[in-house]
Amino acid sequence: MVPLIEEGLLDDKVTDQVIARYLNPMISDGIDTLVLGCTHYPLLAPAIARSLGDSVKLVDSAQNCATAVRNLLDRQSLRAPEDRQGALRVALTDAADNFLNVARDALQLEIGEVELRALL
Repeated sequence: MVPLIEEGLLDDKVTDQVIARYLNPMISDGIDTLVLGCTHYPLLAPAIARSLGDSVKLVDSAQNCATAVRNLLDRQSLRAPEDRQGALRVALTDAADNFLNVARDALQLEIGEVELRALL
């Protein structure tokens, strides 16, 4: 499902079909909880939830991981002050256009200047 996300197909019939293909066997087996075990998958949470229905609980592991990291940084007094902004640097192995669209639309990230470099 990651390629679908990276192509920006978050709300697409093809994505719904792929989700159904992967999840229907689990639903038939009677699962009651599904853990999103990839940082990409929360972007598909609405589509996954539609496929699961109300009887299956959806757990966002990315949010739980972020909370655990924040707590660890707090315990060790390593978290930056709230008023200090970090810098975002992204390295891609695919075309930047799709990433920029997903970053803007799904992640609400503003990506400034894009610098292209050859990898040697």
